[in-house]
Amino acid sequence: MNTQNPKVSIVMSSYNHAQYVTEAIESAVHQTYENIELIVIDDGSTDDSAHILKGLQEKYGFYLELRINHGLVATLNYALKNLIKGKYVCILDSDDYWALDKVEKQVAKMESNPDCGLCHTPVYFIDKNSQIVSDYNQPTKKEGDIFEELLMGKTNIADGGVMVPAVIYEEVGYYDESIPLEDYQLWFKILAKYPACYIEEHLAYYRVHDSNTSNDEQKMLGWEEMVITQWKEHPSFEKAKPEIYLRWFSKYAKYDKIKAIKYLFEIMGYRQIYTHKNFYKGMKRLFFYY
Repeated sequence: MNTQNPKVSIVMSSYNHAQYVTEAIESAVHQTYENIELIVIDDGSTDDSAHILKGLQEKYGFYLELRINHGLVATLNYALKNLIKGKYVCILDSDDYWALDKVEKQVAKMESNPDCGLCHTPVYFIDKNSQIVSDYNQPTKKEGDIFEELLMGKTNIADGGVMVPAVIYEEVGYYDESIPLEDYQLWFKILAKYPACYIEEHLAYYRVHDSNTSNDEQKMLGWEEMVITQWKEHPSFEKAKPEIYLRWFSKYAKYDKIKAIKYLFEIMGYRQIYTHKNFYKGMKRLFFYY
């Protein structure tokens, strides 16, 4: 391995994104950083994705595998366990794309900070026409030990803007295939052990469209609850508990009032909740949202 320019594995699980996949692939193969391998697995697409990918593979020479549908998380784990050869890994969704210097800048950051478990960046949200519609860049603590901030919901990691050392995946146990919120649960496993690195520059573009799983707020909330509940024994949980349960109270008040009241009772003894906007937002939803 070239220690000056270590190999980076870019992994893509493609599924029914025929209209977007070319832009995604070309943002990977045209990176300014040259020592990359692109691994693309089409996960049983029923649209024209396979045909398009075959043409792109002939043009650019990346690794392409077509297989029956196994689901996103299982496909990513398969690639990470069996196919990658790089020192670092980036996951590129088949409907997103990157700035052409993303990999170059993240490798430089990671090589300068070998203790980091991941490197992340802010992202732009784009529409179906690749026009920027909003900015994902929270004004909170973004690097160093941010596990507690992630628990509290005071910071987040934008999925498309992340680079992870390959050895970290094996160490923390890859993606949990029982939880659809695959990236979110992985960030907790990494950040419980390692600090984060951050580049204050938008290097990824996340596409928003009707088929995004993240459009279903109620499902996302349930999955978030599944992930965070796994960390109830962590030393940071007790401090983060009022923020976590207050957030869930406010959100569940729209969908499940019994569960909302349960979380409210859990934190009624914490004085700080009564000056928090989520307390009043949740109370309004609890009594007036049907």
